[in-house]
Amino acid sequence: MGFIIPFFWAGRNRKAKFMPHNDSAPSSSATGRDVLLWDLAGTLLPWDETTGRPGVLPGCDEYLPELCREFRQYVTTGDSCGGARQLLAGFEILEYFEDVYGDLMGPVGKPYGAILQAVGGDPARSLAVGDRLKSDVAADTPDVVTVLINQDGRTHNCAMVAFLVHLLRRKNAFFPAAFDTLMAGADPDPDVLGEAQGGEITAAGRRSDGLSYRLWRFEHTLLDEPRRVVVI
Repeated sequence: MGFIIPFFWAGRNRKAKFMPHNDSAPSSSATGRDVLLWDLAGTLLPWDETTGRPGVLPGCDEYLPELCREFRQYVTTGDSCGGARQLLAGFEILEYFEDVYGDLMGPVGKPYGAILQAVGGDPARSLAVGDRLKSDVAADTPDVVTVLINQDGRTHNCAMVAFLVHLLRRKNAFFPAAFDTLMAGADPDPDVLGEAQGGEITAAGRRSDGLSYRLWRFEHTLLDEPRRVVVI
């Protein structure tokens, strides 16, 4: 089975390619339209300063299976597909992901729209989870909301991602609408406005709903519209 990158992404990222289906992945009870797209290095596998090596995101053993019941989960990475598969298997979390998309080396973001088109996912009902603003927003659709974790040298817990996912879902089944509702009621956060990783944060709010987090609108000259970003 192959994956054809649409022309609008192929011009930017000729290396993007599809990893064949993982036959050991569990079947999902989700609708098929709801998708979580996880970054690998720094997100699922943050750097452990104690050991000097990457380690698995705490809480994955408990919360990835829970999220599997509601979402189809995929890994997206700039690493090779084979290398990513080995790392995920070594940390015993490969089984929670239906596929891995590797060698995603675009100048800004990842081709989440193309990936979701290939797997039948709805961008407005999908979330990307990453650790880098410029690299982990959607390159080809404004409808995928990105959740940034493991910021400022801190490592979060997968439980916090699950909590935020369900918080957004309670507001609206469509994540851009949920984001906009939360942003409308957020406290202004002017200190983070301005240049960021080659782009600009043009709107920012801060909330605490059992979990403190920020909401950003990120713009870049290589993106057609602002991207919605939630920062834990």
